Amino acid sequence: MTAPRTTCTVVVKPGREDAEPGRHPWVFKGSIARVMGYQAPGDPCAFTTQDGAALGWGYVNTRSLLAGRIVSLEGPVTRRLLRDRLGEAVAARAALGLGDGGRLGAGGEERTDCYRLVNSEGDGLPGLVIDRYGTGLVLQFLTAGAERWREEVLAALTEHLAPTFVFERSDSRTRTDEGLEAVRGLLAGALTDPVLVRENGLVYETSPEAGHKTGLYLDQRENRALVGTLARDRRVLNCFAYTGGFSMSAAAGGAENVVSVDASKSACAAAERNLRRNGFPEAAGLVQREDVFRFLRPGRDRYDLVILDPPKFARSQRELDGAERGYREINRLGIDKLAPGGLLLTFSCSQAMNLTRFQQVAQEAVLAAGRRARVLRRLSGGPDHPWMLGHREGEYLKGLLLLVS
Repeated sequence: MTAPRTTCTVVVKPGREDAEPGRHPWVFKGSIARVMGYQAPGDPCAFTTQDGAALGWGYVNTRSLLAGRIVSLEGPVTRRLLRDRLGEAVAARAALGLGDGGRLGAGGEERTDCYRLVNSEGDGLPGLVIDRYGTGLVLQFLTAGAERWREEVLAALTEHLAPTFVFERSDSRTRTDEGLEAVRGLLAGALTDPVLVRENGLVYETSPEAGHKTGLYLDQRENRALVGTLARDRRVLNCFAYTGGFSMSAAAGGAENVVSVDASKSACAAAERNLRRNGFPEAAGLVQREDVFRFLRPGRDRYDLVILDPPKFARSQRELDGAERGYREINRLGIDKLAPGGLLLTFSCSQAMNLTRFQQVAQEAVLAAGRRARVLRRLSGGPDHPWMLGHREGEYLKGLLLLVS
């Protein structure tokens, strides 16, 4: 198929056609032979081979190393396509029991009213992230191409979901790499901070304006629920606890006691408020403000379930070697805290580290601790964080549930 003429055309080098159907939605700068008709970052474009065969349609930003993103394999990106993709994403969440596809909160109190509504490439809208928090939405326009969709996206969301607030958190490193300024602020409605939301029946306070990411780590929802099934009568240690999500799930699951550790004063205060708000006993409410590496030094208590959910140690391939050392050490220390027969729930959210390397690091940590471990489960983000087959980078969150003897 020959690509229809468009204002901008990106010609991909021979042998670099990674954007073939079913493969990869990204086109790196080094894979581009030439760009014709380019005017500004985020320009809509066609991607073609040297002989003019169509590879797809999307947008391009020659300022970025990740220069091109494929949005469609059928034809140019239109307003209709954007609205269709948004509608498909909302319907997919409703099919999972997350919302009903209509106005936010119109169906009454929900067991879970915070989740990812649009997950960038995973929903066919590269650079666009939309998270639901109660009756409001938090948006991220992470690329110059997604920035071009701003008005259409806001109009569609207002029309179909009628959010009480729309807040923008376009302040990630991806946006900086695109040559865009950080943007953080209210786009529509009224926002009262903190926002109270529900996840699996538990009430959380979240701050779209000041919290990590868009407010909560929504990608861990199903893993928090898993902790609730594992925690009964166990002594639980939640490291890098943030606002206490895993801790609340453990307490709700009947843990004997729960210790939450985080270096952030504001996160620890929020964790304490969340635990109290949900009526958990004092044994679940021990929140320790301390560097996790320091807390895990030898000589302290042993636990039956240790949760390690550290921040991103590697933001690029260049940082991967140092990140591996960090993951190896934190896992070794966490394993040292486990009683025989204990469970380790360990995660990496570093996109640059794939599951194979993460498993290797975990194995090295087990050996360094002089222990043995069996893999009970491999873990990832929830189904509201879909990723495309062929786009490994979309599966950034990976985790292991280990039984350590």
